[in-house]
Parts: sequence; structure tokens; C-alpha cells
Amino acid sequence: MTDLKDISFGVNDLLNASASGLILFKIERSGDEGREQIICTVDNASAQRLTGKTLLTGKTWEDITGLNALTLPKDIEHSDLEVYFHDSDLWCKVSNVPIDSTYFLCTLSDITKSKELEVDFEYNHRLLSDAELTMRFGSWTWDLSQGPEGSLNWTEGTYHLLGYNPKTFTSSVNYPFFLKHVHPDDLETLDANIKEAVRNRESFVEEYRVITATGEEKNVISRGQFIKDDLKNKLIYIGNIFDVTSLKVIQNELERRVEDLNKSNEDLEQFAYVASHDLQEPLRKIVSFGERLESRSRGALNEEQRLYLDRILNATRRMQEMISNLLEFSRVARTKDGFVPTDLNAILKSTISDLEITIQQKNALVMIGDLPEIESIPSQMSQLFMNLLSNALKFTKREVRPIIKIEAEFLKNNEVIKQGLVPDKSYVRLTVSDNGIGFENEQANRIFTLFQRLRGRSEFEGAGIGLSVCKKVVENHSGTIEARGVPDGGATFTIVLPICQS
Repeated sequence: MTDLKDISFGVNDLLNASASGLILFKIERSGDEGREQIICTVDNASAQRLTGKTLLTGKTWEDITGLNALTLPKDIEHSDLEVYFHDSDLWCKVSNVPIDSTYFLCTLSDITKSKELEVDFEYNHRLLSDAELTMRFGSWTWDLSQGPEGSLNWTEGTYHLLGYNPKTFTSSVNYPFFLKHVHPDDLETLDANIKEAVRNRESFVEEYRVITATGEEKNVISRGQFIKDDLKNKLIYIGNIFDVTSLKVIQNELERRVEDLNKSNEDLEQFAYVASHDLQEPLRKIVSFGERLESRSRGALNEEQRLYLDRILNATRRMQEMISNLLEFSRVARTKDGFVPTDLNAILKSTISDLEITIQQKNALVMIGDLPEIESIPSQMSQLFMNLLSNALKFTKREVRPIIKIEAEFLKNNEVIKQGLVPDKSYVRLTVSDNGIGFENEQANRIFTLFQRLRGRSEFEGAGIGLSVCKKVVENHSGTIEARGVPDGGATFTIVLPICQS
């Protein structure tokens, strides 16, 4: 015959082996009022671990769970509850099952992780809702399992964007319901584009107008991406809808202002060209008659009179040079057509040939690397090299042989991105460096400004327009130009140009 003591130990071992907490509660009724007290009579190790209490037997329901039995349903022995135990810092599902009229078994299951996930979900849902309202966008999923008219699931932001209150909205949402909000002028095109994307299981981005439930017209952009839910074997599109009405207003205003600015610039350029061109003839006459006067009155003028006449002629000639340079700049600014494949080696060779006498006079050494072929306006490339080389030959140091280097290298992809250039395009970097007098780097931006000079006219000739022409040429070719200098240490001009304009 088996000893009852041995059986008792076997049951306890069985209880303690369970990962679920097990507590046997007894309902004790006392007094005429039938007042109940719920007391633990048996528990296991998991129950102690989950509740964080080392001794449960003899404790009441309130002591163990922290819940007042009077606030619970009368049939507590049939209830399912979620309870947080402070001592263990765990959430548990508490399931009660009656054994008889006096006892019920309480089972505790650890739901802490699922509870934390639930809290995180609620937190993230709140963040998403706040972000959608702030940034004026919404999200959606589109279930295509039942065909293209399948159900749509909108986030709160989508409801608000289309003029609905998500808390009071009760109608079903599907694709035809969404189309009712699309502006009539955009409906046919949008519907066709979306159905084409769905047919090919492709992503789509569409810009169109909607009429909200309150009658407001909005400009929106929708993005959709196809995914396959292998778990539920569903075909789904997920995406967002963005309210870009305010951006559209700003864009339209910017486009209008840019158009006005371009028109104003064209008028100014035309005015500068005409004015400069018309000033040429009067100046030619002043110089011509001044030179005649100088020739015929030689010996008749005293020293002071000759000085005045020389100053008049010098000032007029400088004015002629400035107007000539201004006309050159105006032509560059107005000419933005005529791009053809251009061998920069040939352009540079021709430029050096034009500067041959100056190079010989200066005993300059011009070192040229291999230059690529690019799409450009050849005449403007000639102007670019002519002005850069003339600049290097002009600002040389005394008793130092001028050395000018012209090199080229292709930009790497990370450099293109770093410099904010158009991705997926090829660019070449041209550098023109010299060992001349240089300049302070703080002056680097000034030298590209029209008529700006870093050195006095008495020291170096020029109107201060050559580098402005260079900048305009580079801009016409969708490129960039920068200058770096070191006083008495030379200057380096860096030009970045796209290989192709398209």
C-alpha cells in the first residue's frame, strides 16, 4: 500500500514543475451576512516567482493580487484578468476555474512581453498619429485578394486628410470610395495609372487633387508599393498620401517669381548689350579726335595741357576696354545654346597658340595633362581657358619663371554626392594652377564679381571682368568654379563640368 506522504510529495513535485503559477483559493463565508474571504490554500514555486512573494499559503486574494475582491465580479471563480505584480515587476494573465462551490484554481501565465509589445504598439501608434497630423500625411494598406476593389485600411492621418473624423466614421472603405474624393479632372488619369501599376505589380507615385468631405480642394501625392503577404497569402499595396497644397502654393509662387526674374534678367542683359554697343561709336570718336588733337597740337600745348589730354585719352581707352569686356560678358550670358561634343585638348591648344607671344615674353612653362571630350559650347570653352591662362600670365612674380599646370580627373560617385551635383551623371574636374602672386582666400568669392579687382590698376592692367566671364561660362554648362589662393604662393582654379548636358 502506497504511503500518503509519498503521494503528497509527488503532487507537490508535479505542481512545482509547472511553468504556470498555480494557486488554490478557498472561499470562506462567515457570519449571517455571508461575507466572503478568499484565502490561498495551495500554491507552487512558479506562483511565488510570478507574484514575487515567497509565502502565499494563508494570504488573501487582496494580499496576493493587490485587487479588492469587492470590486471584482461576483463570479470571480469564472473570471480572466490581467494583473500587474509590483513585487516581481511582471504582468500575468490570471485565469480562475471553479473546482466546487468552495474552491477555485487560479492559473498565472506570464504575459509581460506581450504587454510590453502592446504598450510599445500604442506608443508608436500615438507617435504616428501625431506625426501624421503635424506633417499632413496619412498611411494606408490595400488588400487586393478580393480584386482591385478590395478593402482599404486607413490610418487616422488619412481620414483627417480627406476630411473625416476617424472616431465617428463608420462606413466601409474601398478603392471606389477613395476615387469619389479625386478631383474630376484628375480621376481618369489617376485611375488608369494605378490600375496599370497594380496589373504589373509595380510601385507608383502619383500627384493629383482631391475634394475632401468638407469640400476643400487639396493637392496630394500618393506613393504605393506592392508586397505579398506569404503568411496570409494576400496581395497587398502599402503606401502614403501627402498633403502638398502649401508646397504647391509656394512652388507656383516661386515659379512665377523665377519667370519674372528671368524676364528681368533678359531685359537687363539686352539693355547692357545695346547700351554698351551704342556707346562704342561715341567713344571711338572721342579717341579718334583726341588722337588728332594730340598729333596736330604737338609742340603747341604746354605740359599741363598735354597731361590733361593724355588723361582724357587714357580714360576713354579704359572705357572702351570695359565696354568691350561688358559686351563679351553679355554675349556669354545670353548664349546658352550650341552644345556639341568638344575636345578640350584642341580648345586648349588653340588658346595657347593665341597666347604664344605672351608665353614667350614671360618665359612661362605651361604643363598640360590629358583633357577629356565633353558636351560644351566651344567658343565659351575658349573664353574660359583664355581668361584663366591670361590671368595666370598676368599675375606673376618678378624674377620667378611662371609655371602653369592644367590637369583633369573624373569625379567619383561619392564626390558627386558630396558636392551636391546631379547623381548618376559623370563629371570632370579641371584644375588650372600657377605659382604667381596668389591672393588671400578671404577674397576668393570677390574675384568672380563683375569689375572687382584685388590689385590696383597701376600695378596690373585689366577691367576686372575676365573671371566673371569664366563664372558665367561654367554656370551656362551646369558646372561649378572655385578659387583658392596663397599670398605669394600661387592660385588654383577648380572647375567641375558635366561630361554630358542631358
